[in-house]
Amino acid sequence: MKRCILLIVSIAQLMLLTACWSSAPIENLNMEVAVALDAADETVIEKKFEAEGGDYSKRERISATYQFIVPQGAVGSKKEGAASRNFYNMTETGDSIFEAIRELSLRTNRQPIGHHLKVIVIGEKLARSTKLSELIDFFSRDNDIRPSVLVLVSKGKAKDVLNNVLPGQTPAFVLEGIFGNRDRSLRIWDPVTITKIVGPLHSKKSFLLQNVIAAENEMKFAGAGIIDGESGKLSGFLSEKELEGVVWLTGKGKGGVLKTHKDDTGRLITYEVKAMSSKIKAVVEEGQISFHVKIESKGRYAETFSTDGDRLDAAFMRRDAMELEKEVRKLVETVIDKMQHELHADVGGFGKTLRIQHPEEWRKVKEHWDQTFTGLPVHLEVKLQIEEYGASGTATD
Repeated sequence: MKRCILLIVSIAQLMLLTACWSSAPIENLNMEVAVALDAADETVIEKKFEAEGGDYSKRERISATYQFIVPQGAVGSKKEGAASRNFYNMTETGDSIFEAIRELSLRTNRQPIGHHLKVIVIGEKLARSTKLSELIDFFSRDNDIRPSVLVLVSKGKAKDVLNNVLPGQTPAFVLEGIFGNRDRSLRIWDPVTITKIVGPLHSKKSFLLQNVIAAENEMKFAGAGIIDGESGKLSGFLSEKELEGVVWLTGKGKGGVLKTHKDDTGRLITYEVKAMSSKIKAVVEEGQISFHVKIESKGRYAETFSTDGDRLDAAFMRRDAMELEKEVRKLVETVIDKMQHELHADVGGFGKTLRIQHPEEWRKVKEHWDQTFTGLPVHLEVKLQIEEYGASGTATD
């Protein structure tokens, strides 16, 4: 009797270990890994389809380019002359992002799935004309898409970014992977996901999105785009140097390079950032608001370009540290000036600091804060410490 029961239980367990009833073979799926959104610009193949009657009711508003990975072993996954490309892109133009992805079901037998979506790139023209909340609405609602999907902008056409990549690589994975280099460069902004976007959009706060550009067969992170809090649209860009200034201002850098030229000799000094921090203090006196920013960093010499045989004593290193402090001050002052007088957008966290430290004062000025921030004074204090000097040279107290 016991053996009979054990046999029945074993058979039941084997049945439970079988594949899901509603599953589809992976080789029959199109795994969506990236989406590029641009202002409407129909591709040649779309125009040819329309000429043959393959059209449907829509407004020409958005061109959505989807990047798919086809698993090895799928029929037709290896194409002649395309052995180095393990992805392909398809574009659909219309007014509904959801309808666009479903329209692709008329062009491929493989079912598109969004479980593995990594990045969304939005082109400049579309981002300037359409609210970001409208562009990510579908992605934030779809249960198949993870809220950890990264969002970027592109100063140009977003789909060009998905077409440019070195042999053997996939653009979506390259974009995601570059954020892992934040310990090596101060020109990579904090990764922004769909989850992180929702809050600022609803509270009408300005924020930054990493900008990515494409040229030849490569892509590059190049500064950041500013999403205006009032309009919810792209209002402008920060250059690489200006983004570096924001990273110093906010203390969000994990490592990177700072260089300057010594005023009196022109000697190049290169400093490797090992740690950085920034503290913003809001000061309210007699109804007047101002800010004090204290920036600190520790690092090492990467290059000194000293050909005079100078000993790296404490005084020498301190003089170089002061030159580097001037460079940080210049970077931060330049970007604050642009934030206040050109872009009229607080992307440095000043409003957040005021809200936390002086909530009553914040309630008075939170409406149209970006405009209020325009005329407020910001005082800087910068302190850099060179702790290491590398394998060459000597240091004395």
